[in-house]
Amino acid sequence: MKTIFTAALLAVTALAPLKAAAETLDIATLKCSDVATMKPEEVALVLAWIDGYLGGQADDTRLDLDRFNANADAAAEACAAEPATGLLTVLKQAESGN
Repeated sequence: MKTIFTAALLAVTALAPLKAAAETLDIATLKCSDVATMKPEEVALVLAWIDGYLGGQADDTRLDLDRFNANADAAAEACAAEPATGLLTVLKQAESGN
């Protein structure tokens, strides 16, 4: 239980900088090039949100850190090649490749 509480506290702490930057963030409009201007903790939060979103669409409630990291690596590679591409698009492609 203590681990869950600590994880929740860290998640709330990570949300604080995003709230200060913007009240809402439309993930569908986020481009790969936008990620380059974000802080690492913001990128991690966005990637975790997208992973949960895609998992929800697939009715998959598991958190697979190996898959998550593989998808993030594939997205980073795709984003480096095409910075104008939507982040959600490259992560969907990475997800379907696994």
